[in-house]
Amino acid sequence: MLRHMTHGVYVLATRRGQETSAMTASWVMQAAERPPCVAVAVRNDRYTHDRILESGTFSLSILREDQVDVATHFAETSGEYHDKFQGVPYGLTPGGSPFLLDCLAYLDCRLRDTAHAGDHTVFIGEVTSGDTLDPSYPLIYDPGEYEEALR
Repeated sequence: MLRHMTHGVYVLATRRGQETSAMTASWVMQAAERPPCVAVAVRNDRYTHDRILESGTFSLSILREDQVDVATHFAETSGEYHDKFQGVPYGLTPGGSPFLLDCLAYLDCRLRDTAHAGDHTVFIGEVTSGDTLDPSYPLIYDPGEYEEALR
């Protein structure tokens, strides 16, 4: 039943010093309006998980409907062993997190709180800035289409 819930597809990224870390995320939602906050669920054993805790900031690049290849790229390997941004155009948010220059929009977030949910941590971030970069449509997670790539 949970497979039928709709989710967007994002690249969740952070930076600690000169080290960047990023992963594909689909369990993301708006969590508050004032101040604007988002919640992102990240499995506890993901490399990016601890980097977010250490940096206290993260970004979400919202992928366009034609960016399944980007979602796959950021899902395939661990950032512990591979610089996922190598060859990918990116900028830094005012908070210092990397964001994709080629995406629908991005959010810059400051970590406000965490909650434990089974094998995931829910990161609650206050949106401190962001921008819309493209007027097209967002990529929607379809387990039948990218189940293998995002596993």
